[in-house]
Amino acid sequence: MEIINSTPILSGLIETIKKAGTFNNVDLKNNEILSSPVACKQSKNVFGIDELPLPDFLRKSGVKSIALKEGYNTSALTTYNFPVLPENITAHTWNNIKTNQLLDKLSHLFKNCRSIAFDEWTDLTNASPLWLGLLNDVLKPNHITGLDFIFYLGDPSKTLFFQMDELLYIISKFTSQGKVTLVLDEHEAINLWMMLSGELPNTSFNVNTSFSLKKKCFSIFRTMNINRLVLYSVNSVILFSDDQQFTFARRALDHIAEISASARDKFITGFSFGLLRELDIYQCIALGMIVFGAHAEVKTNPNQADLILYINRWVADIRKADNNYLYQ
Repeated sequence: MEIINSTPILSGLIETIKKAGTFNNVDLKNNEILSSPVACKQSKNVFGIDELPLPDFLRKSGVKSIALKEGYNTSALTTYNFPVLPENITAHTWNNIKTNQLLDKLSHLFKNCRSIAFDEWTDLTNASPLWLGLLNDVLKPNHITGLDFIFYLGDPSKTLFFQMDELLYIISKFTSQGKVTLVLDEHEAINLWMMLSGELPNTSFNVNTSFSLKKKCFSIFRTMNINRLVLYSVNSVILFSDDQQFTFARRALDHIAEISASARDKFITGFSFGLLRELDIYQCIALGMIVFGAHAEVKTNPNQADLILYINRWVADIRKADNNYLYQ
């Protein structure tokens, strides 16, 4: 596994962040701004890019956010009259609501997507038919490919094995239309590995070194039909893919920030922006960690200057650690 030097990656992203707000008509649709979709006031995200609320229909379908390509006419969303879904989605909802008009609206939207992030699986109620409906009735028939799909698992100890097996099956199906990235934290990765290995989660003998954690992640990646596995622990980020395996150090954050409900939304904002700009995957991951970390330190909505300040602090920490190592 390659150990990446974070300093040149971080320094190279400063200019990208400075120019972020100059990209025209790049819209990040995020469910942080709540429902009543397009009627709400348009706002800017941390990169200075227009951000609109996610339509309530997609939010209830288990979609966390959508990153749209440049040039998409967001005013078209005002004409969309999506079905009103109940909060408790039943297994038959997709077949009940599926109409030609709905499929046409969704296909038009997804043809202009760059990436789609889904909510944590363990927090959803019967979203499987909706996810498969989007895949089989919208993406595949319209030959919508080249997308990035971002999945979050949640805590596997909350689920039964057959439920986890169902999730792995669904995730694997999305690889036909683009690249699938599964994002885990250390706790989720260990519990998932134990479930896939037939062990009971949270057993007392489970002791993990950095090396054993990497082995578990590699085992998960080889077991699942996905394109990327991203794991972030307290002090590092690990990526496994078919053509790259690397790790790089990250800044440690306050524990409350690490487990906050909005932490993953922040990571996706940075990660999705990197995908929009077609950056290297390690730059996309670094952007995710920068936005996540800046939000944790600023405690309010950071701006581009806060992102750059966070990068400079991160680089300073790396250099300090390197100097300490040299004099040990």
